[in-house]
Amino acid sequence: MKVRALVNFAGIITMKKGDEIEINDKEICEDLLRAGYVEEVKSSKKVKKDED
Repeated sequence: MKVRALVNFAGIITMKKGDEIEINDKEICEDLLRAGYVEEVKSSKKVKKDED
């Protein structure tokens, strides 16, 4: 899951506020979400249509 740090923290994973990373370990990710240290980053890829 791709997440964004809401605060600075250090441990098994270390991030500073605003960093975005992919966390593949479900337990660690859920723990960080519950603690309020990170938020999930929703993919918002915009597709630009070609105009003829």
